[in-house]
Formats: sequence, C-alpha cells, structure tokens
Amino acid sequence: MKRVGSFKEAIDIAFELPAGAVPYEEFDFEPYFDESKNEEELRKTWRIFTKVKDVLDNGLRLENASWRLWFKERSKAGGIAPTEVEQAKNLSELEKYDLNLDASLKKAEADTDKIVGDMFGGMQTKFQEENDKVAVRAKAERTRALLELAKKHGISEDAVEDILGWVQNAVLQAEEVRILEGSDILPATTKDAHLFLDSTTYLPRPRVAAFCHSLERNGANNFLLYLLRELREELSFDLISPKEGAMRADYEAMGIPVTIQSMKLASYPDDVRVLLKNFQYAIANTIMTTEVINASRDLDIPCLWVIHEAWPKDQFNYYAKEVFMMTHLDEQAIRDAFANASKIVFPAKVQRRCYDGLFKAGNARVIYNGIPLASINAFRAEQSRDRVREDLGYGPEDFVLVHMGTVCKRKAQLVTCQAFAELYSTVSLPDDRQFKLLMVGARYIRQHEINYIEECKETLESVGAEAAATILDVKKNVLPYYLAADVILCPSINEVLPLVICEAMAFERPVIATRIDGIPEALSDGVEGLLIEPGNPAALFDAIEKLAVNADMRERMGIAGRQRVLQQFSFSTMSKTYRETITVDLPEIVAKA
Repeated sequence: MKRVGSFKEAIDIAFELPAGAVPYEEFDFEPYFDESKNEEELRKTWRIFTKVKDVLDNGLRLENASWRLWFKERSKAGGIAPTEVEQAKNLSELEKYDLNLDASLKKAEADTDKIVGDMFGGMQTKFQEENDKVAVRAKAERTRALLELAKKHGISEDAVEDILGWVQNAVLQAEEVRILEGSDILPATTKDAHLFLDSTTYLPRPRVAAFCHSLERNGANNFLLYLLRELREELSFDLISPKEGAMRADYEAMGIPVTIQSMKLASYPDDVRVLLKNFQYAIANTIMTTEVINASRDLDIPCLWVIHEAWPKDQFNYYAKEVFMMTHLDEQAIRDAFANASKIVFPAKVQRRCYDGLFKAGNARVIYNGIPLASINAFRAEQSRDRVREDLGYGPEDFVLVHMGTVCKRKAQLVTCQAFAELYSTVSLPDDRQFKLLMVGARYIRQHEINYIEECKETLESVGAEAAATILDVKKNVLPYYLAADVILCPSINEVLPLVICEAMAFERPVIATRIDGIPEALSDGVEGLLIEPGNPAALFDAIEKLAVNADMRERMGIAGRQRVLQQFSFSTMSKTYRETITVDLPEIVAKA
C-alpha cells in the first residue's frame, strides 16, 4: 500500500487517491506534522486527510470521526507546541472534550460492554444480537416476498433462479450499493430459498409507517427513535418525515428507511393516503402529524397517535399556524383526528385531561416516557465531573446552572436570563463561588426563535453578565452538560412532561421547574427539586438562591430524584407497554422474538 512520504507529495497526489483507499490505522501522519509550520499548511493537511479518509470501506461518511482522529494524531506527534494547539481557532473546547469523550467511551465499551454510540444506550452485545436478528428476519421477508410474487404472477422457478443470480452477481457488486457488499440479503438459488424459509422461525413482520414532524433533535423525536429501536425486531418500520434533518443518519444506522414527504404541498393529505396503502399499521408522533390519523381512519388501517403537545383546545389554530407554522393544519382537522383515533397515548395524566371531551375515553391511555438509563449509568461511571467541567471552561468554584431545550418562548429561556441577570448583579456566593449559566438548544431556524435568542442575549448584556453565560446550539450528546451542572432549570410556560427532568434526576441533579402540566407528576416540590409558578423570574431567582447556599439540600434532592426515575421512568417498562398497545391491533403474523 502506498504511503505518503512528504507533505509536498501528499498535495501532489491528493486528488488522485480514491476515497477510502487508506485505512485510518495505516495512514502515515508523521510527514504532515514535521513540515506543517503555519495555519494555512495545517488546513491543507486537514483538507487532504478529509479527501482521503472521509469514506470508509463500508460506505459510511465519518467526517467528524476523521477530524477528531486527525487532531489527536497531530497533537501526539509533538511537531506542534501545546501553546499553538490551544491557540488554533479551528478547534473549540467542546471539540477537544469530544476527543476525550471518545476515548472514554471506547474504554467503557471494553470494560463494561454498556456503552455504544451516543445516549440512546444499550449494551454492545444486545445491539449485535438485535442487528443479527433483524438481518435474518429481513432476509426471510425478502425471500418470502419474492417467492409469493413469483407464484402470484406465474413466474417460473428458472426465472426466479435468474433473478437471484442477477442479485448476487450484478446488484451486490455495483459501486452504488457498495455498502451491501458481502451482505446476505437473499439466498443464492431457489433451492436455497425454499430451504431457508423451511428452516427459519421468523414470520413476516407487519410493515409500520412511523410519521414524525421533523428530523431535528428534540424530545419528541428522540422518543420516537428510542421506541422504533426497541420494537424493530417485531415490526418492520419506515420513517416518514416532512423534511430532512440530522436524525436521518440515526434511523438509517438501524436499517430503517427514511422517506421525505413535504407537508407544504397542497397534495399532502392525498400523499399520506398513498403512502399508507403500503403498510399495515401507522404511528403518528405529535399533533403535527394529524393527517395520518384521518387518513388511517379512511383506509381502515390501525394507528397509534402519540401526543407530546399540550395545546389548549381553544387555541389549535394559533399553535398550528402561528407558533409551529404548520399551514396544512387547522382546528377542524385536529378535532377530527381526536374523534377518529382508535389509540391515543399521552405521556402524562394532566395532558390527557387537557384534551378531555375530544376522544372516546376507552381509546386513550397514559404511558410515561422512559429514559435510557444504561448509557447514563455507564457515562457517569466512566467520566470525571471535574474533567468535564474543566473542558467546558468551568472551575470548581463555579455554580453552574444548566437550561436545556429548544430556545423558544415555550421553554422560557428569557425567564432564566432575567433571573440570572439579577443573581449575577446582586448575589455573592460564599467561598468566592461564581454563578455560571449554560443554555443548550439554540437552532436559528425560525425567525421568532432567532429574535428570542437575541432578546436573551440583550438581557444578559444589560448587566454585563454575558461573559458568565453561554448559549450553545442543539447538541446530539447532552450527557456532559448534566454531569457538569449543579442545578438543572426547566421554567417552561408550556410543557407536557419534559425528558430533561427525568434525565437530570438520573444524574442526581436537583431540578427547578414550573408547576404546570405533567411536571408535578414527575417532580414533588421540596423532594426532588423545587416547583415555581411559570413566567416568574423572581420565583426562579429565589429558588436558585435557596439551592445555591444549601449543598445538603441539593444532595438530598439528587438522591431522591434518582429513586424517582428508577420507580417511574423505566425505559424497559415504557417499551413493553407500547409493544402491547401496538401489537394487540395487528394480525396474528406478528413475529415473536
């Protein structure tokens, strides 16, 4: 295998090397480090490295991983002084932290077999077993479908033999399906096909269409990802979204196809009906997928509607059209969906009461959302809180307040900023401790959200508190921020039962939240945290100050929160209940793992 002998040679051949030609572990970094003397040359090395390394043999793009490896190897080489590394503008503190996190995750995987990937959790062995089962089941389904089509259309076994041969010799060797090379997607011959079906215990999985309102990272979308991962052994899922987003890769990594069907088209209701004709069941996630419920009723397809919102019944049009800009929705369509839905799930009792009168009582139930404790446990066991705080720029003397969630009026980050501004300018903590604020969830998509972010910044700047506050974009991995926090804030003015509260309690962090909607079902005032009235910066100020000066109270609340999570928000219980709710409406061909 050709190795790059010098920096100049690397530039000369940069555009001749095919993507994925050199495996990561065999790439020679040394010439780059020795000869790179300035920022421009460093950037050139990164561009070359990306050109050569960003596609692996399995066809997956790993640009982030290759960036981290490049920086790690560059730093190890010793050709760059630490001071220059620190001064490099193209690497933030959080990116440096990610390098350490990656190493820790690998160690945790080897030591405990409990961490794989990101916060979605689970053990590596379990994932491998699941993937193996899914692969065999999918092969059985493809084989059975092919033979049934042949029988239906009178295709001879010789013709089927030719088809199978074409798949093996042409399709799987094609460059455009390189990711499938070596995969056992179909038997090689008709004889093998019949023998395989006779020997397999897997029956066809019902096809389920799961509809989401976006592929952005948020609580409702994370819930759906968790749920489909848990049920994919028994059900064959397709994910339908109205627009692209970062979570496409998460679904495709699980073997779940993603289809984009725009809600902005006037034909959207008809498009949904056409899609649903290919499925035996549908899952509609959030009110914003209302058309799925009405289409399912028309087509007599069983459907489950999971309601995450708490929109007042007299404000359906306002929330649909003005807050979430879903022009395809109106009050009548939403009311029709509640009347048509045969199965509705609410994640909180108070939320179910919010919609009383719109649905038949026997068609609805409450299932509390679970959280992936396995990954949280492993993360806590392997990570150093002091190191995480240091990498985020916080010292041991800082009192860190963390507010997570999409930065918008509903989540009330402005209330947090108002309370923090008052704390920063009027309250002095003992032992020279300093208040610090970290808000995670800015996304700069909708104009009203952008305006709101600017209003938050202006509030902090008005008292000179901007240096003590940080507003980060939406993050895929939020576990470090829980670990770094002293207190988690959730002063929302409109919620159901946010997972951030459950995740905070899993980290044994006290929570300050508003006494609204389903929050009191998860958090008791004075036990796991403090409950305050919504839209009240003074109340939030008082609650923060109370916890800031009482370390014993914080510790006691953290322990109580952990116990609450174990008792009420078990992920396995949630998955089991959803499985039972869905499969009761499916044909008897539902496969049993």
